Amino acid sequence: MFKRLLLFSLILGVLSGCSLLDSVNQSLDYTKEAGTFIQEASQFGGSVQELAQQAAASTEAKEKLTQELEAMKARITEFKGIEAPAFAKTIHEKLVGLNDTLLTDINGYLAQIQNGVTSLQNSNIVQTINKINETMDMIQNLQP
Repeated sequence: MFKRLLLFSLILGVLSGCSLLDSVNQSLDYTKEAGTFIQEASQFGGSVQELAQQAAASTEAKEKLTQELEAMKARITEFKGIEAPAFAKTIHEKLVGLNDTLLTDINGYLAQIQNGVTSLQNSNIVQTINKINETMDMIQNLQP
């Protein structure tokens, strides 16, 4: 009887340890994924400004700009599908909200480009990306 109790306790301890380890791994994975996404968004913000300036004079740059915008839309959709751990739900919801805003901004800018206007002046893309960048500290400070 004592051996069974000891074995049961040992198994229970191992299983709860595995659960804790899974939780830590999930947190690290989410933090890494969110951090990578924010860095990609930041790089996108810089490249889209440069391409927008070039697109006014170059059809090739205009095509590259459109490709970059479409690629970012795909990346946003991919990030929205990530399952955030419970302790990161609030920050994830904030990022998803900002991503929805960025998608709207990108779609509006794509429509503007189709009408021949490549200037970013009437777009909020850069401002939205700046807000996304502001979440990086929150992501880095996440703890389970």
